[in-house]
Amino acid sequence: MDQVAIVQSAAKKLSSAVSSQSVLIGFDGFVDEIIHLVSERQDADHFTRIETMTAFADRVRQAAGKSANIELVVKQIKLGGNGPIMANALDSQGYSIIYCGALGKDRIHPVFNELASHCKKVISFADPGHTDALEFFDGKVMMGKLQSIRDVHWKGLTQKLSPQELVPLLKEVSLLAFVNWTMLTFSESIYTEMSNLLRTIPLRQKDGGQDRKTIYIDLADPRKRTHSDIRGVIKLFGTMQATADILLGLNEEESVQISGVLGIPSTENIQERAAEIRKASGVHMVIIHPVKGAAVAAASGTFEVTGPYTPTPQLTTGAGDNFNAGFCNGFLAGLSPAECLASGVSTSGFYVRNSRSPKRNELIQFMQSWAEANCGKI
Repeated sequence: MDQVAIVQSAAKKLSSAVSSQSVLIGFDGFVDEIIHLVSERQDADHFTRIETMTAFADRVRQAAGKSANIELVVKQIKLGGNGPIMANALDSQGYSIIYCGALGKDRIHPVFNELASHCKKVISFADPGHTDALEFFDGKVMMGKLQSIRDVHWKGLTQKLSPQELVPLLKEVSLLAFVNWTMLTFSESIYTEMSNLLRTIPLRQKDGGQDRKTIYIDLADPRKRTHSDIRGVIKLFGTMQATADILLGLNEEESVQISGVLGIPSTENIQERAAEIRKASGVHMVIIHPVKGAAVAAASGTFEVTGPYTPTPQLTTGAGDNFNAGFCNGFLAGLSPAECLASGVSTSGFYVRNSRSPKRNELIQFMQSWAEANCGKI
């Protein structure tokens, strides 16, 4: 099946899918300031941006040994964190969201009020972090302040909700998403204990087989973590696979980092890279999503699609989280691995053009328009 046919098939299946399933997502939370950097200011109201990360790096490099004054212009203050952005995107697709994480320890931070009002349940047990997101046309630099999210751990969670109270929630959800392992230095305790709780839940029978739970995991740029830490968490994912089907989502740079840590030979072919990581980790699926496309390795084989790339995105912070939501949307709707990729890149493609996640009808229309353009420029 060629890519146009894959996108058309994915759009058709999504249009008839029921999105009433419940999803549990955690465990981070950030207040994001979306920032443009000033290259040259014409007057009080007008300026030209530093458009690329290379230009920003050059500006800093030229100031080495001297000093620099770079003006930051805050364009937007919004909810942030891999979990809240993913939750927001799946809420837009009609799923019932249980959010568990750092939206405010004593009260929900106002930036999350709208998301919280849409959730079926919110378990908030830590204050959010703060991110200055420096936006460029070719990427972003995320400057994080993380002290408050050190409270994201199993003990903190169970002070809000006991393990006995968590079990009914785990029974009802179709998918769990554990994201931002890198910044949440104590989150593995939650991964381990939730996995242990899942072991106590009898598997339901479905279509002649057992309906296993699914856990989608996004590490979120693990380069600052030690190789020992990374190897340890990948080993943990393999152990968790005995309890639930683990879907490991990586952007391109993350996939290179993981390959290096696991001793996987270097390859430019992202399908091969995904397959090797899947083999080494023992998880159910490995998904790699570069800026211009995505690939997946599953039991049924490896697949790759190009994406609806635009060189002038309106917003890139959160694009990967929207890809994750789009892939999970397809997975929950029963799409094939290749069709899940099409749903993922289309969700991200809509998001970077419109600075928000698509509703179900908007996503389907976007996919149909893209297919009509032979999956070229739209």
